[in-house]
Amino acid sequence: MAGKSAAALAAEAEEAAAAALEACKTYMHVDGDEEDDLIRDELMPAAKAYLAGAGIPEPEEDSRLYTLAVHSLTLHYFDHRDAVGGEAPLPTGLRPILNQLKHSGSAPL
Repeated sequence: MAGKSAAALAAEAEEAAAAALEACKTYMHVDGDEEDDLIRDELMPAAKAYLAGAGIPEPEEDSRLYTLAVHSLTLHYFDHRDAVGGEAPLPTGLRPILNQLKHSGSAPL
């Protein structure tokens, strides 16, 4: 990648972020772009922070399980963003994914 300019690298990163947002919105069944800022700037980073806090760092290589966990948590946060006074339980099926990611060292799965 030594031959790529900073602008080319920035364009690639922006394209990857847009693709990640669209993939997450597809998982969440969110149409339109009214919620893009919330999902991209707040909920997806919160999901990644939750995983990091649980001992699951973002993998260097693509990991379908990690992506599924991010999408699942993002949807959970989206669906419960108006909850006040309590924490909603994690989505069914997420705990085994978190355990698998922890035990695999967040390796690509």
